[in-house]
Amino acid sequence: MPWSARVALLLVFVLTTACQAIVTPPPTATPPPTTTPTLRTTAVLSPSGFLTPIPPTATLTPTPSPTPVVHIVVQGDTLFGIALEYGVSMDALVQANGLDVNQYLSIGQVLVIPMATEEEGGELGMVAPVGHMILATPTPLPLEIVGATLYQTPVDGVWCMGEVANTTDGPITNIQVQVTLVTADGIPLQASTALAAADYLAPGARAPFAVLFKAPPTGYADIRVNLLRGEAVSAITASFVPLDVVQPTGAVSGPQYRVAGLLVNNSGVAVNRIAVVVTLYDVDGKVIGYRQTVLDDEIVLPAGQSQEFKILLMPQGLEPPASFQVLSWGVR
Repeated sequence: MPWSARVALLLVFVLTTACQAIVTPPPTATPPPTTTPTLRTTAVLSPSGFLTPIPPTATLTPTPSPTPVVHIVVQGDTLFGIALEYGVSMDALVQANGLDVNQYLSIGQVLVIPMATEEEGGELGMVAPVGHMILATPTPLPLEIVGATLYQTPVDGVWCMGEVANTTDGPITNIQVQVTLVTADGIPLQASTALAAADYLAPGARAPFAVLFKAPPTGYADIRVNLLRGEAVSAITASFVPLDVVQPTGAVSGPQYRVAGLLVNNSGVAVNRIAVVVTLYDVDGKVIGYRQTVLDDEIVLPAGQSQEFKILLMPQGLEPPASFQVLSWGVR
């Protein structure tokens, strides 16, 4: 290319660049993006062998609360494990999401966690499970905490399982405990609360509870369990009716444990919404698993009649359960 042509081309380039520098406005400072609060979406891996898997189902869209708490289902989640993590009853979780307890959850499914609000009359941060009437109890009844034990999970979490024994002369309801991880010197590190799995607990009976610490603090060596609630059955909660459990049998069924028997209504009134709680124990009497379930809502058990039940569940550990307990009640 001739020298004069090169010079002309260079002048065109310089003028073009200069013009762009003049006409291009300086960039304006963009405001930082608004931070939108994210809903809590936790993933909980239920301990292997804690509950029969629940098959995938289409989730109905519930009416969300003003500040909903949600959970996104991941592999290994079960309704029971999710209910335990958030301290709600499985009934409340099922009703809030339009679920069928006989179907599987699907990975990625969004579940709304039913929580109490000030407008609903509940305490902030306190769940309001279906069937429970959370009342103010400055001093809980003198109940006994028994068999509290820690179990490691495959993902470095820790479960605490135990029972609340009714040592009073009458039935009790609304049983809530606080579990605290402590150091060897008794210094508290982390605490969580849970409702025991019984709307109605007769004298001498025991109700299981469980608390999951997904990320326990380092240095914990023991647990401390305190009773927060335990109320005598009153006129408000008198609709709960205990059912007798007869001919209960338990046997290993593949990797699971099957408990079956008859529920007999000797109360003199018809009941529905029949709940059954099965607790499994090891040779030392420690809780190694439990399951709470509600039979079909359409089942009505008249006075003097019986109803068969069969529940599958999977215990902690490698040894089969040494014994089990069955609690049952209905609503008049």
